[in-house]
Amino acid sequence: MRKWHLSSYTRAIESESNELLLHNSFMGSIARIPLHESQIVKRYLTCEIEESDLINGTLKDLCEAGFFVPSDIDERKIVDETIRQEREAGFSVIILPHENCNFRCVYCYEKFERGRMEQDVINGLKLLVDNKARKVKHISIAWFGGEPLLARDIIYDLSDSFLESCKRNAVSYSGGITTNGYLLTCDVVDALLKRRVTSYQVTLDGTEETHNQSRKLAGGGETYQKILNNLVGMQCRDENFSVKIRVNFSKDHTPSVMEQFLDKMRLTFAGDSRFNLNFHPVGKWGGSNDSELNVCDANSAGFVRAELFKKSLQLGFSDAPIKRSLQSHGNVCYAGRETSIVVGTNGTIYKCTVAFDDLRNHVGKITRDGDLLIDQAKWDLWTKLEDKDAGKCGSCSFSPTCQSRGCPLVAINSKEPPCPMTKEEYESRVKLVALNAAI
Repeated sequence: MRKWHLSSYTRAIESESNELLLHNSFMGSIARIPLHESQIVKRYLTCEIEESDLINGTLKDLCEAGFFVPSDIDERKIVDETIRQEREAGFSVIILPHENCNFRCVYCYEKFERGRMEQDVINGLKLLVDNKARKVKHISIAWFGGEPLLARDIIYDLSDSFLESCKRNAVSYSGGITTNGYLLTCDVVDALLKRRVTSYQVTLDGTEETHNQSRKLAGGGETYQKILNNLVGMQCRDENFSVKIRVNFSKDHTPSVMEQFLDKMRLTFAGDSRFNLNFHPVGKWGGSNDSELNVCDANSAGFVRAELFKKSLQLGFSDAPIKRSLQSHGNVCYAGRETSIVVGTNGTIYKCTVAFDDLRNHVGKITRDGDLLIDQAKWDLWTKLEDKDAGKCGSCSFSPTCQSRGCPLVAINSKEPPCPMTKEEYESRVKLVALNAAI
């Protein structure tokens, strides 16, 4: 007779109304157990379900959905192998076509010592992606900087080459860009969408006043209104794309400031599922102004972030960013992936886009012939993180979402992988998604 026990990746959380919420991080699923069934399910959180117990429809549904798993299977082995295969699938490249920027944001950590990408590097990238397209099922390209749109012609040229390689080899392709949005005019969006750049991250740091204080033009000058106008122009389009409006907050962003900002976003973008809000605390990331930044500590940052997400949902924005953080791979940093590289304008291969000056992050070089010359010892620092799983990660129900790869740079420095969020923030997100689904 078969038996089932609670999955190693299912965590039980009690809502404010005493309903039971179950979250399974491997599947990214949430079950909301009504109050009259909660006590029954709670009994089986610490003991096995017998076949005869499946007469209860709720228990049967939870077993079929994977919140409880058969007791005779090695769940961790199955999950570890599945996740490894998924993490190593495809090939991802973050490309810096231009390492200078038309902005000088107060919290920026980049030094802007280089400009446009060298031609030999452009040629090498074309050959590299063409070679990878014969071996993998998916190619993912992300444009970064500096400000990548300062070298729009390079983006267009490389994209055309990548798309041709993928078409010739019947490989799927996705493209995205992180841009300050200042140059994201209608004609530029036309050209990017034509080249299947469909995922955008653009930053608006609160109200016009707070944004213009932190995100200024390199020569001085305001940026908020032009960025907003460009985003409104995108909203008027019919094409499918996604825009993540990133909001970097600090102690300078008071509740009243954020209320004004969220109300502006509601009037402008709420109801258009292509536009999402994502909130991140400002950090001291190695920039020249670090000592002057009024950053939040980890605990308060988590609380503020949870409250901002909650308010954004109440205003009609999608819960997609929150859902993503609760799914497998949702908190895995690209730097920890075996199939991801960052390519600088001079051909340097990095793993991380936050530590360009850290020599441990200079993991190799791309040649004009498209070969990757990798320093294996440095590469392994970022990707061989399994030895750290023996501690808190090995028994964590949330491990499929981060896989000890939430931030490899912190793991390298501290010899222990950081948790992607606090317990309180995690539980808050589960509750937000569960309650939002019921509305």
